[in-house]
Amino acid sequence: MRILATDFDNTLFRNREITREDAGAVARFRRAGNRFGLVTGRHLASIRDELSQWDLPLDFVIACTGGIITDGQFHMLSEHRAPKAGLLPLYEAAMKLHPRYFCVSCGYDRFWFYVGTPPPEGAGPQLQKASLADIPDYHEMGTGFYTEDEAAQYTAYFNKTCPELLCAHQNGIHVDVCAPHTGKVSGLYEVLALFHAQKDDLFVAGDNLNDLSMIKEFSSFAMREGRDELKPHARAVVGSIAEIVEMLL
Repeated sequence: MRILATDFDNTLFRNREITREDAGAVARFRRAGNRFGLVTGRHLASIRDELSQWDLPLDFVIACTGGIITDGQFHMLSEHRAPKAGLLPLYEAAMKLHPRYFCVSCGYDRFWFYVGTPPPEGAGPQLQKASLADIPDYHEMGTGFYTEDEAAQYTAYFNKTCPELLCAHQNGIHVDVCAPHTGKVSGLYEVLALFHAQKDDLFVAGDNLNDLSMIKEFSSFAMREGRDELKPHARAVVGSIAEIVEMLL
């Protein structure tokens, strides 16, 4: 049995769709007795709602950058929560850099906070800073800036100063923050344990900076249209998930 875990946005989900070729390749991969799943920074409700529009059976989902692991029907298998004590410092530091947004995910709930700019399309009401005290321990915090340098500065600062409270992951201008020692790599090792599989059984694919750690850790594929930083560490550079399946079957 082989396991293929792919990032979602701009890896499996490209140009706002999952192609028939990729969906068919995933189906063939699973019919051959293998397992397929997603490993994404997306909030749990976001990835569930998106996938409801596509006919794509899954065996597992790693959401919130490793903060939540579910089976293919979104039944919770594992979760990791970051302590709420980190939220106020995260918010105050973000505000100094004039963020584009600031949100906190707890299970299927997502809370958006006022940052002085219009919220992203589909966001909920913007809460005030005082409401941070009412948020429970969380699965993921997401924020974004206007430059990658700002995102890198924010990520490095909190990983250096607060490793006991959180783990931050840069993804271009965006930053996802989850529980200490939690990320896509830790989530993938949990999936291996769930399937009683070995590291050599796992193959991963991704396109952006928050995929770099798993690209380095496992046998991997980098997307041709993705970040160049990933490509030297991948076994192959591909244009689709269908290409990967052809190599693995």
